[in-house]
Amino acid sequence: MKRWIVGIDIGGTKIAVSVGNKTGVISGRTVFSSERGRKVNQSIEKLKRSIEFLFDEHKIKRSDVLGVGVGVPGAIDPASQIILKSPNLPSWEGIPLRKILRQKLGLPISIENDASAAALGEFFFGAGRGIKNFIYITVSTGIGSGIVANGELLRGEKGSAGEVGHMTMVRNGNHCPCGKKGCLEAYSSGTAIASYVKAALRNGKKSQFFKRIKLDQISGQLVSQAAQKGDSLAIEARTQAADFLGIALANLINLLNPKRIILGGGVMEQPQNFWQPMMKAAKRESWPLAFKACEITRSKLGTYVGDLGAMALVLENRK
Repeated sequence: MKRWIVGIDIGGTKIAVSVGNKTGVISGRTVFSSERGRKVNQSIEKLKRSIEFLFDEHKIKRSDVLGVGVGVPGAIDPASQIILKSPNLPSWEGIPLRKILRQKLGLPISIENDASAAALGEFFFGAGRGIKNFIYITVSTGIGSGIVANGELLRGEKGSAGEVGHMTMVRNGNHCPCGKKGCLEAYSSGTAIASYVKAALRNGKKSQFFKRIKLDQISGQLVSQAAQKGDSLAIEARTQAADFLGIALANLINLLNPKRIILGGGVMEQPQNFWQPMMKAAKRESWPLAFKACEITRSKLGTYVGDLGAMALVLENRK
């Protein structure tokens, strides 16, 4: 009986490989460095060895495996499943990953953008269960999202639907890693929050919390810690980021009329000084009827949302 699923979550800094079942219970997991995408062949070999290790450890036969799901940070061509664009893993662009993994593993392979896969993870295992129209957004180092409409993942013509993080919020605004200016990611991500604090300190802004910390050590997580301790600059940075995110949520609410928006990622792990100004902006900018119909909530899948999203890709193909 085919009851096992393999989930691979490929990130800019790490790759996680998990084995679990159709109910979303993860039985085994290994994590290793992605080398920032510099060594693709070595990473693929590590993937193969990690899967074989987990199969041996849990006595899993290949004949008992439904398939392998892979979440990748970037745009995936729906037909060929080739990675078209990945700002965080440029060396993976153009790699026929499905073909390579099929040859190495001899198992069915499904590949998807990591945030879109995470939306499926919420659909099958998390806060999106039983919901036909919802949006999942991860607010972390960057901002990614996946849209489920009428019970189906919205992929678009070339697989790049749902790039909420690259909606333009400010014309000719802050630089974004994607190459554009003014993206939501350049204002509301953990990286953007840290950049706001660094720029303020360079311009002479005073902060007791940051006065003995080097600029290159400031991260979104550190700003969150400072805000919890009452640092006014940290609170200011997070409040501005929250306001921009709230405006983006309102745009999505007005455009798509979702039943639920699910928020995950590192910035959302500490919602203090963030959730309230975000919700205030979302309500302020939304059509009242659409806002009232939409529940905005946090993900409950935590750090395993990427693993479960990758596993959900296998289940999606069996619906």
